[in-house]
Amino acid sequence: MKETKFEKKNSSGEILRARFICPDEIQNNSAVVIMLTGDGPKGSNSMSWVNMPPRLLKHGISSLLFDFSGLGNSDGERKSLTLTKGIADFKNIYHELNQFSWIDKNNIGIMGSSFGACVALMCPEIMNKCKAIGFKSPCCFLPDAYLNEISMDNFNEWVKTGFCKENGYDTSVFFDPFNYNVYNEAKKIKTRCLITHGNTDEIVPFTQSLYLKEFLGGEVELKVFDKGDHGYSGENWEKMANIFESFFKQQLT
Repeated sequence: MKETKFEKKNSSGEILRARFICPDEIQNNSAVVIMLTGDGPKGSNSMSWVNMPPRLLKHGISSLLFDFSGLGNSDGERKSLTLTKGIADFKNIYHELNQFSWIDKNNIGIMGSSFGACVALMCPEIMNKCKAIGFKSPCCFLPDAYLNEISMDNFNEWVKTGFCKENGYDTSVFFDPFNYNVYNEAKKIKTRCLITHGNTDEIVPFTQSLYLKEFLGGEVELKVFDKGDHGYSGENWEKMANIFESFFKQQLT
């Protein structure tokens, strides 16, 4: 297993950092899963994104990890990571794939979590070029998640001052998603999709995945984690990881 790193400037001039996790000997026409993280400060350095690539590599599937601006290894300030900025960052990274001739452009998967899934859903033209999509606790309306992370007093202070100490965001992050309708974009996505979500998720309401399942335009399966939380605590993380590993193995090999 080896890492191949590259960098790309986003529209704000910030450097986005990405890395492939691939076999020591890369074969031509290789399958790749692009991973879109949640909005936690660690970005691609958090548990899911460190542990998933080796699982896929067992089946000859490489992974592309990148960090949105202000997260993980990328430049920028997390406090200004709006949905609009996340979409632009992802498109910048996706278009870099043309530089890598060893990638099978007809055998690309997407794995998005929470914020990252929201970004992916807002890019139906890219999703329809992919062969398989996996969404882990996708957030289709980000303001709900932002509110669930803080108290009402925190929210009032956020609106009053323009910044929330509790979650580290400017108010632009909260209001930006109101410019989008994720469910309308989901209708345009025809690629096969697998969703996992805990029905007691304390951050992203489980109902969002119920709605998403009905709006997606292609074949879709929703795996419900009974009494599961947002972080897939306990045995649920291993169960979730096995589900996505099997899904991408079946779809991309």
